[in-house]
Amino acid sequence: MKRLILVSAVALVLSACGSTKPTTRTTDPGSVTPISAQKLSTSFARRGVKIEWECAFGTGMFGMTDAVCSKGDIRAIEVTDYAASYGNSEVQREQAFRVAEMKAKARLRHFINEDVNSSQVKSTLGRNVEKANDRLKQRISTNEEVAMSDTEADKETNWAVRENTTNTVQTMTETVRVNAAGILRGLYVKEANIVDRQTVQVTLRWDKDSERASDYFRNRFRGQ
Repeated sequence: MKRLILVSAVALVLSACGSTKPTTRTTDPGSVTPISAQKLSTSFARRGVKIEWECAFGTGMFGMTDAVCSKGDIRAIEVTDYAASYGNSEVQREQAFRVAEMKAKARLRHFINEDVNSSQVKSTLGRNVEKANDRLKQRISTNEEVAMSDTEADKETNWAVRENTTNTVQTMTETVRVNAAGILRGLYVKEANIVDRQTVQVTLRWDKDSERASDYFRNRFRGQ
């Protein structure tokens, strides 16, 4: 009876060890696309600067639509730009939104006015190196005859080497500088969306109402 109880206890221990055995999960290599084979999304359409005009008067009988409207004053402008988050954490997402907002402001400023300077510089570097290396068995002079036996001639004991090396290097440098600076008032964030896993989008908008509100608050809180 005691032997049967011991065998049963050993069987329970072995079964418990078998149930807690760790399992290894493998990933199908066919489901992972190599970096060299990855492609950009073809459905992603970038947006830039969008201008909205007021309708001065209608040119047709089908209502005040953009197709039959004579453009008057500018009513609003929207600027959209993008930034990569390089990750999916909340911190990286917020930093990407901030970068996209700054890039959108810069794009608007470049659209309004930008200074472009271009300059070209060409440099030519010439270097001439001449080397002389003589090894003489006897003194050579224009007034003396040099006597040399056949054995000495075979050994090439008298010889002279002249080397002349010329290097010419030309470089062309072109510099283009673009500068845009100014004050933006009445500009606010209209949209802040996530485009894909690691790309965010920010759209800024300016209109007459936001400009009027900016002027109001600037005068209201001035000096206070």
